[in-house]
Amino acid sequence: MKYLILLLYAVFIMGCSSVKYITMPLSKPPEIYKPSIVNTEKELTKEYKKSVIKIAEWQNWYNIQVNTNYF
Repeated sequence: MKYLILLLYAVFIMGCSSVKYITMPLSKPPEIYKPSIVNTEKELTKEYKKSVIKIAEWQNWYNIQVNTNYF
């Protein structure tokens, strides 16, 4: 009984003292999207496409950083 308690205590101490996560610095994120002034509907469509592309770049960058394929 004493050995079992000692073994459980040792496992508990080893589990609490070990490093479980390693922090890594992130790579440089994509540039921030700054929309330009929109005057026509064609320019609005163009800016919308640019913004969607920029969002996809940020999603891809984030997925690489956290090692997932979720978007």
